[in-house]
Amino acid sequence: MTDTFSYDAVEYPAATYPSTHPAHLAAIAHLHGLAVPDPRTARVLEIAGGDGLNLAGMAAGLPDAHFTSFDLSQAAVSRGAALVEEAGLANVGVVVGDILDWANTAAGQYDYIIAHGLYAWVPEAVRAATWRLIDRVLSPEGIAFVSYNAQPGGFLRMAVRDMVRREVAGLEGAERIEKAREVLREYSAEREGERMVQQALRKVAAPMAAKNDGALYHDELSDAYYPQALAEVVAAAGEHNLAFLNDAVPKMITDGLPGEDMDDAEVVAAAQASDYEAVAFFHQSLFVRPGRNPARIADFSAFQDLYASAKVERTGDSEFDHAEGPFAIDDAAVADFLDALGKAWPERLSLAQFVGSQDQCEALLELYGNSVVGFHALPFPGTTQPGQRPEASPLVRAQVAMRMPILFSLDLKVVTMQDGPRYFLKLCDGTRDREALARDWQASEYGDQVPADAAVEQLAKAALILN
Repeated sequence: MTDTFSYDAVEYPAATYPSTHPAHLAAIAHLHGLAVPDPRTARVLEIAGGDGLNLAGMAAGLPDAHFTSFDLSQAAVSRGAALVEEAGLANVGVVVGDILDWANTAAGQYDYIIAHGLYAWVPEAVRAATWRLIDRVLSPEGIAFVSYNAQPGGFLRMAVRDMVRREVAGLEGAERIEKAREVLREYSAEREGERMVQQALRKVAAPMAAKNDGALYHDELSDAYYPQALAEVVAAAGEHNLAFLNDAVPKMITDGLPGEDMDDAEVVAAAQASDYEAVAFFHQSLFVRPGRNPARIADFSAFQDLYASAKVERTGDSEFDHAEGPFAIDDAAVADFLDALGKAWPERLSLAQFVGSQDQCEALLELYGNSVVGFHALPFPGTTQPGQRPEASPLVRAQVAMRMPILFSLDLKVVTMQDGPRYFLKLCDGTRDREALARDWQASEYGDQVPADAAVEQLAKAALILN
C-alpha cells in the first residue's frame, strides 16, 4: 500500500470491537458444531489494526494468548506500542507492516485473524492481498473475521459521500472536515413533504455528521469506498481456501444458521437475499477452512459448553428493561435465567446449568439475535468479587496514566470516568490491601466521594477489576 499518509496526518479514533473477540467468535463456531482453538492460548492477528488497542484490550484478559497487530501508519503503531509498554502487556506486538508485503512473506499460523474496517476502503489489489494473507497464515481450525460496508445500504451511503466530497473539493485538513460536517448537518435536517428516498438519504447523513473528526475524515471523505455484496465477498474468499461460516453481528446470526438444512451455496444465496430485504449496511463475515461442514441448524448440545451474559433489569414477572428497550418473556424458566444474568452482570453464567430443552435454546438464540444476550466461549476474564488486593486491568491503568479520555473494560466496552474514579483506578495496582487502599484513597483530594470498598465494587461492576 502507498499513501502513508493521511492516517499519520489525521489520527483515526482508537476503539475496541467486542464482536472480534476470540471468545465470541469461538462461541459462534460452537453453535455450528465446530471445534476451534482455545481462545485462552490462541494466536491472534489483526490486519491493519491501527494502534492495536483492540488486541491490547483482549490481551489484558487473556494473558496466555498472543496477539499481533500490524499497520502501515507509523504514528498509529507508535501510539499503540507506547500504550502496550506502559501496560506491561508482553503478549501483544504492535508493528509497522504493509498488507502487500505480509501477503507474500508472513510466517507461522494464527488461530483468529481480524480485518476490521479495511476491506471496503481499499483498492482491489489490497483486498486481494488480504485474502492471500489470510489463506497463508490461518490455522486449519481457525476463524477469519472480515468486516465491510455492504450492499445495498452502502449505495445510499455512497450517494451522500459523493455529495459531500463535491462540496469539500479543494479543501484540506481541518477546513475540509469542518465544511463536511456543516454540509451533512444541513442536509440531514428533516423537511416536510419529501419523497421516501430523500428521507432515507437524510437519515444516512445524520450519523455521519455526528462522527468525530478522525472518523469523518477517513470514512466519509476518503478516496476509496467500495461497498461489497456478501455473495461477491464469499466468492473472493472461496478463491483462497476459505468458506463462509456466519456473521459476527448478533442480528445476522441466521445468515449462517437459517434453521434448516442447506448447502453452502443455498445459505449464501438466502443471506444475500435477506440483505436486500433488510437494506444491509454492514457485515462482519466469518470464514473457516473449506470441508469443515458447519451445521446450519444450531447445534444445541454446544450450548452446554457456552456462557451467557445480559445487562438487563427485571421489572415484573415477565418484564425486563434493556438498552434496546423494554421487552417481555413468556417462559418462566427463561425469565428467571435472564434475571440471574442481569444480577450477575458483567459475570457470565454457564448455559450448562440452564439449558434443558431445545425450546429454551431457541429462545436464547432469539434473545442473542436481538442483542439482549451475549454468547461466550469463556467465563468473564475479570471478577465482580474483588479480593483483598484489588487489581485493575493493566490496560485501563495505562490509559489513565497516559490521560486517555476513554477507557476500555475487560469485555471491550467503552467506559468514561471523572478524575476521582480515575485516581482510584491508579491505586488498584494489586500492591495495596484493602486497608492500605482505603488509607491512600482517604488521603487523596477525592477520598470523600465514596468509601474505598464501595468504589472497588463499582469498578468491578464496570468490568475493570481483574482480581
